[in-house]
Amino acid sequence: MGVRSKALDPPLDLGAASGVTLRVRTPAGQDELRFKFILRDSTDFNGIAHTASFDAGGAGEARDETVRLPFDAFVPTLFARTVPGATLNTRNVVGVQFALSKFEYDGGLSPSFREGAFEMEILDVGTF
Repeated sequence: MGVRSKALDPPLDLGAASGVTLRVRTPAGQDELRFKFILRDSTDFNGIAHTASFDAGGAGEARDETVRLPFDAFVPTLFARTVPGATLNTRNVVGVQFALSKFEYDGGLSPSFREGAFEMEILDVGTF
């Protein structure tokens, strides 16, 4: 389950940054879940996705969290399988995506995936 931006035109140039910051809010009572934040540097719809996983929620009460994802933590993937040798062109980011996936990478299961309703509010996306 996820949400993807439309193709960004012009592309984002994140070349001067070291990574991405996310501010997210999860509701009271939601278990901790592992989400993925994805950057795309190609308009190929099913092309390589540069993916970083992060955990959010689980505090028992509504919670705002700030997540820092350095670019060197992003893993090049194609349908949750790693793509050796692929690199993220931070000067040509043409799409962003959030996902909740049953899979982590290369067939491994996400440690906190569960079926059913979930919620995460995106408060802010920035760089550092």
